[in-house]
Amino acid sequence: MIARTKWLFGLVAGAVLTVGCGKDDGFTREDGQALFEGREIKFQSTYVYFPSDFSLSIVRDTMPQDEVCAILKRYSSSTPKLPGLPVLPYKEEHYALVVTVDSVQPGDDVSFDPTDTGTAGDMRYAALAHYGVGKNRDADWAMRSGGSVRISELTHYQRVAGKLALRFPSGEKLDEDFTVDACPK
Repeated sequence: MIARTKWLFGLVAGAVLTVGCGKDDGFTREDGQALFEGREIKFQSTYVYFPSDFSLSIVRDTMPQDEVCAILKRYSSSTPKLPGLPVLPYKEEHYALVVTVDSVQPGDDVSFDPTDTGTAGDMRYAALAHYGVGKNRDADWAMRSGGSVRISELTHYQRVAGKLALRFPSGEKLDEDFTVDACPK
């Protein structure tokens, strides 16, 4: 039982982004229009979720960073795993940007198409969504992104680093380097 719990915790292990969140969290628009139709999105946390030995999801969220690891630890003993992961349920409304890639290795450049998430074993998508109080599924607003992610460093269940280049159909862009280290045990 202890080995299974440790394995599940490793599966759900989260992380802290070492890149700070700047003005408008890095999103830009060339046409000067309001970002995401005027939605106020200020990311305060970033973590990584490893659903398997070959997959990862990088999540930026508006919930505070100091609460991420505590929430991840709470759900690490859940059997079966919490539906809706990698997005975490939170006590307030929140936005989450999720970048998910299956079959990823260091050095990979993975492209995203807002209309095609790939197939089983090669799923890939990037999406921004709004979740109500306590929800991590059934977003009430969501937008998929095109673009790419470059994975420059990857130690599964411990660390991921690279560069995001996301392009949303409504005109927003996000270009940033990232490094995410696992939460302390």
